[in-house]
Amino acid sequence: MSARTVLLFPGLGAYSTGMLRQAAGEHPEVSRTLAEIDRAAAQHGVPSVAQAVLRDEPRPIREMLALPTEVLQLAIFGASVVTHRVLAAAGLRPYALLGHSFGEMAALVSAGAFTLAEGVRLVCARAEALADWEGKGAMAAVGANEAVVRHLIGAMDEPELAVGCLNAPRQTVISGPVEAIDRAGRVAKALELFYAKLHLPYASHHPSARPAVARFLGLMSGIEQKPLEHRVYSPVHGRWYSDIDDLKHAIAECMVLPVRFTDAVRDLHSSGATVFVESGALNALTRCVELTVPGVRTIAPLLDPADETGGLRRALTGEADVRPQRTDTASAVVAPVEIPAAREPEPVVETALGKDAVLAKLRALYAAALEYPEDALTEQALLEAELGVDSLKQTALLSRVVEEFGLPDQPGELRVWELPSLGAIADHVMGAERVLS
Repeated sequence: MSARTVLLFPGLGAYSTGMLRQAAGEHPEVSRTLAEIDRAAAQHGVPSVAQAVLRDEPRPIREMLALPTEVLQLAIFGASVVTHRVLAAAGLRPYALLGHSFGEMAALVSAGAFTLAEGVRLVCARAEALADWEGKGAMAAVGANEAVVRHLIGAMDEPELAVGCLNAPRQTVISGPVEAIDRAGRVAKALELFYAKLHLPYASHHPSARPAVARFLGLMSGIEQKPLEHRVYSPVHGRWYSDIDDLKHAIAECMVLPVRFTDAVRDLHSSGATVFVESGALNALTRCVELTVPGVRTIAPLLDPADETGGLRRALTGEADVRPQRTDTASAVVAPVEIPAAREPEPVVETALGKDAVLAKLRALYAAALEYPEDALTEQALLEAELGVDSLKQTALLSRVVEEFGLPDQPGELRVWELPSLGAIADHVMGAERVLS
């Protein structure tokens, strides 16, 4: 590929049921990489990631959340490293690697600064360093630019709220105490701003987590960085990393400093980058790129688990993903994944609704909200990949589905990457309604 290509390494939201299974059939790098991760993870007492991702039946996010925290995080980390390794083995030489928050560790491992085994240790150390902060904070995406969100924080007189991430021109993530985040949600909704509370049990990119930085650095003791083999740009530090940087300290600081992803994308685009590839599952970062610098080519190779090999081929040729562009919504949510203990579903009364009736109600609801003709909303059409409905809008619509069908799920609890089509949503509704009281 002759164009300047940037590989994007996503954060903790980048898990998709069934990811890597199709790619593993054609690319030996998948199984080899996950086996290497398993060997390193076993030294930290972490169960097999390969078993969870490849050898068992595809695990939805709910099942992954029931496993030790590190399994899900290493699966996300592994998908990013695997994508880079597959593309590199086929000859791709990226112009830059760009990691978002948690994704900076995968970017630096892929750049050669740390071995894969050391990357596993970094992931486990980060999880341990933040363990004491679980339940003490939260994050939420607001569909507005930084200036508007800072005005909102100021008007609320909430000094403990901070801007955590700038993901797209009209998506700003706030971070802070749970109560303050919830109050900000009520204000945002009163102002008719898009708002989505992110599924993360702590306030990342917030000054209150400063003690975790020292804890993380202590747990990284003994790891020695190596010379960078690829250029890495940090959206947290706003510059290129170099071999004279203390990269362990740099990624530790990522836990408390804001992620200015929008600025990083603009900087790379202005330096000549024209192709942006999601090195990991889903397409949260490529959607943010599209909203930041319209007209560039974006590829999300692992967006569709049934077409991973095709997606990887497109990444090598620079052929952009084809899907409708919509400019009337806030943006795609770069949503971390919550890591709570498993929770049993609450019982509900079984209803007599059949799937056809459920689909009819869903089509009517989605057609009215999206201003789409109902016949475009087929059972199998992918809301994001084919219809261009971004994650933030899907999150809001799923909350309405919960209300419409009286589901036991809490509003905002359902993950859009688990329910990519109306058919999948209908199956969830039917499954929830069959749970007997």
